[in-house]
Amino acid sequence: MSQQFIIGLDVGGTKTHLLAERAPGTGRTERRGPGANLQRVGPDAVVETLEGLIREALPGPGCRVAVCAGVAGAGRADEQAALQERLRTALADAAERVRVAVTHDATIALEAAFGAEGGAIVIAGTGSVVLGRGRGGTTRRAGGWGHRLGDVGSGHAVGRAALRAVAAAYDGGPPTGLRDRVQERYGIDSRADLFRWTYREEAPLAEVAPLVGAAAAAGDAVAEEILASQTAALARQAAWVVGAAEEPAPRVALLGGMLRSEPYARALRQALGACLPQASVSRLQEAPVVGALRRAHRLGA
Repeated sequence: MSQQFIIGLDVGGTKTHLLAERAPGTGRTERRGPGANLQRVGPDAVVETLEGLIREALPGPGCRVAVCAGVAGAGRADEQAALQERLRTALADAAERVRVAVTHDATIALEAAFGAEGGAIVIAGTGSVVLGRGRGGTTRRAGGWGHRLGDVGSGHAVGRAALRAVAAAYDGGPPTGLRDRVQERYGIDSRADLFRWTYREEAPLAEVAPLVGAAAAAGDAVAEEILASQTAALARQAAWVVGAAEEPAPRVALLGGMLRSEPYARALRQALGACLPQASVSRLQEAPVVGALRRAHRLGA
């Protein structure tokens, strides 16, 4: 009988993480590649990235393969189905048999956190989203609207708030150390520089976000207020998700690059404590790709 090969992929905006193993649970292989958010790069680039990583990991064409990919930006069923079929077709000659499932990256994080049990995952990275599941199995999502409509508490939103605070300082508003930090990091020392960099050069807003954490750690009141307001908005979304679940499980797991900032992580915990005082809150212990691998095992091969 041909060998089974199980593959999970966590496809984020900045990187892709592949974890594969030969069934049942032996011989693990890892690969890393570029990010491939569907809404930013489009389906062609997503399929190209995933196909390349999967082919690198496969031992040869004589195996049976089950793949589950959690893809950032793939929140709709039609998008998932289209990617699923395109990836299966692209890999048709790579193995004896290929089964593919595509879901949202928050779904595999929820799986990694709680398996099939209830709980909620709060993701705060470049973007943000909350996904929860009640003990009855029904899932509910809040956020994930992208930077134009939402992504509260995300790197993009925090960075944008920082630049707004700098603009307000130029206008005579509250003074903030963010102005000096932005000047030092990006060479912006005038209103004209700020305007040009933001609009003409498409400022990398998420890259500005760590400056807010650093300023808050130094006691900057404006930066502290940015973190408090952004995390409060994200915590409210978590409360909506948990409160709407049938038989809610008051457990929340946290994930995302914004948590690398201790001032941000502390503010988020405080906001969640205020909105969900009965919930236990902890960092995600397993990598999200583990959730994708678990779902791939259920596909069989």
